[in-house]
Amino acid sequence: MDGRELVAAVQAAARGHNLTWQALVPSLEHVDFAHEEAEDRAYAELAAAKHALRDHICETYGITIRELAGLAMP
Repeated sequence: MDGRELVAAVQAAARGHNLTWQALVPSLEHVDFAHEEAEDRAYAELAAAKHALRDHICETYGITIRELAGLAMP
């Protein structure tokens, strides 16, 4: 995948995670544990997509994850 495809994958995974989170926690007063497994899977998919994007950026620019994180800080 190229960078744009990896960014799109992160965005899609984030949308999926948001949907499952809303199903798990539909209000401040309620948690619907029937959706816990789906939320766990969506969270793992989001983490994997982010990891792939970080790896791509680090490989493309020859930097470490620590250096990448440092660039994100003001």
